[in-house]
Amino acid sequence: VQTRQKKIKEGLPDALDLMSRALRAGHAFLGALQMVADEAPEPVSTEFRITFDEINFGVSTQDALMNLASRVPSTDLRYFVIAVLIQRDTGGNLSELLDNISRIMRERMKFAGTIRVLSAEGKLSAWILGVLPFALAAIINVLNPDFMAVLGKEPMGQQMVGGALVMMVIGIFWLWRITKIRV
Repeated sequence: VQTRQKKIKEGLPDALDLMSRALRAGHAFLGALQMVADEAPEPVSTEFRITFDEINFGVSTQDALMNLASRVPSTDLRYFVIAVLIQRDTGGNLSELLDNISRIMRERMKFAGTIRVLSAEGKLSAWILGVLPFALAAIINVLNPDFMAVLGKEPMGQQMVGGALVMMVIGIFWLWRITKIRV
């Protein structure tokens, strides 16, 4: 399901560009939908084919587009549907609108990739800081078992280990929240 949604998200800007070119060439909106259904990559073409067929079978364009938005859980696709429905009521250049939407979608994907790359450093730091104390404790325990035994026997040592674990969990949670950026 996630790979299908990812393919739809990646193929949608090209589909909107195809619709925009079809509209500029003089085709009607329904013809542009059919072109996307015939020529777009697979998950996108299937969804647009269903929408095209619904309109041909008598479902209103508004209902068919709303069905498309409800079938595919994509924010970008919802933007497209809402923009087309508003344009149909108010008028304007649908081709230019589709060009702008596809450009915005591409910029969002590019920005999300940049964020993913930049947050990878923070995620790596979180992994290192999370594993390092345990690895260091294991190495010390192998080299000098008596040194670490004090932490398990003495009440103060047990409190220190418990406090360290609590602070590590808080630190790992904090780093996870910092590196988790929604675009």
